[in-house]
Amino acid sequence: MRRWVSGIALVTAGALLAGSAYAQGTGFAYTPGIQKYKLTTRVHREQFMGGGRAPFEFNVTTTQFVTVDIQPQAADTMRLRITLDSVNVASRFQGPPPNVHQFDGKTLEGLISPQGRIYEFAPPAGDTSSEVLGLYRAFRSFLVALPAKPVQVGESWVDTTTVHEVKNGFNVTTRAITTSRVAGDSTVNGVKVWRVARHTDILQKGGSSLGGSPTRLEGEGTVNGVHLVSMDGVYVGSSSLQHSDITMKNAISESAPIVQTIRSTVERVGSGSGV
Repeated sequence: MRRWVSGIALVTAGALLAGSAYAQGTGFAYTPGIQKYKLTTRVHREQFMGGGRAPFEFNVTTTQFVTVDIQPQAADTMRLRITLDSVNVASRFQGPPPNVHQFDGKTLEGLISPQGRIYEFAPPAGDTSSEVLGLYRAFRSFLVALPAKPVQVGESWVDTTTVHEVKNGFNVTTRAITTSRVAGDSTVNGVKVWRVARHTDILQKGGSSLGGSPTRLEGEGTVNGVHLVSMDGVYVGSSSLQHSDITMKNAISESAPIVQTIRSTVERVGSGSGV
């Protein structure tokens, strides 16, 4: 059952930027502004084939440069624009490389709260492209939202998301439960920052009828990351590690687990990641 299935890719690496004046006792907020970031994602994937055969494995590195623009729209709403300035993919996987340059210059738009919680972030009505929808889903988790109250070390909160999508012929439901905690404060390159630790538990279930034999897909994984946000509201950088195990089975056979790890970093261009 050596077929290509996208792994758990709910989380990219990150957080978001933008600056806002922080005043003790008034809470955190992002300020209108433009920042540029470099995103690096390294994927390692392998599947043990059994029968003395070598594991099927490959590595893929994706590098993206993005511009993030946040501007005020109302007292409790800000407009978010993320522009993909360039995308590059490097891999030793045998096969035609994906046409990632079609995304160069692509802008994703949405609305967020001053603290970064997403109100709206989806393709324009009528745009049903699976590639564009995938971009919106990936960058939706680029944002680290903080509570709408004064930030304190030890503060924690939980977010749950459920996503239904079609990946390579599989109808997949992914449920993610993320626990965020302000683990501490420190100084990075002379800037005072909050250190936000995040842990996510992910479950996937789905199926496909491709090939005439119904196939079930099940997966589980975790993501652990640290995100730095300056006390005056600027996203500084992040580092995360995602691990997932995926199995597929039908009436004929059951696959060995597909094991995938994703290491991701976000760096503020020209300022160093500080992570």
